[in-house]
Amino acid sequence: MASKRKRKLEMKAAHASNTKMAARREAFNDNLWRFGLPIAVVLLLIFLAVLVIYEPGPGRAEAWELEEAETGTVYKSSDYFNNGKLTFIEFFHTECPHCQQQTEPLKDIYSNYSGEIDMFSIGGYKLGSNKVDSKNDIQQFKFQYTLNWPHLYDANGELMRDYGFNSYPSMVLIKNGEIVYTHSGKVSYDELSKEIEKHK
Repeated sequence: MASKRKRKLEMKAAHASNTKMAARREAFNDNLWRFGLPIAVVLLLIFLAVLVIYEPGPGRAEAWELEEAETGTVYKSSDYFNNGKLTFIEFFHTECPHCQQQTEPLKDIYSNYSGEIDMFSIGGYKLGSNKVDSKNDIQQFKFQYTLNWPHLYDANGELMRDYGFNSYPSMVLIKNGEIVYTHSGKVSYDELSKEIEKHK
């Protein structure tokens, strides 16, 4: 008799425990929906706001020290990247048709902005399977198209890749050592002028 009563008490206690656990689970689920969902929404909104407000740029500009193909003058990026002016760099190849066509807009840019920006074109890179521009190629290109800003020779042929480019022409604007604009392919005078005005 006592054993039967004991089993009933145990079953009653187990039932009460299960009831309490079910109630706790229900309360937890209610609180999760009541508080967890709004918290998740708030966190999502904060995350989206950070994405909108913080737009990371391409980053720091690689340093360089290169020789001018015509004059032999050595130019150092450290003399230009932090002088308060905008630095414009074009990576090009002398036999690239788009680079040849790009010379006219760049001449206009140099004519109108040479007092406000530092401007360089850099060559010495490969086109196709084996044609690498030499210092003499760059010098002749500069003369042929009557270009008056420094045309530098990258003897290692690596700087263009360091800047993340793999096509011609490619251009970058640098302000205070930070890259503020990049472009690959032909670009009009108006577009370049707009970017220069925005960042100078």
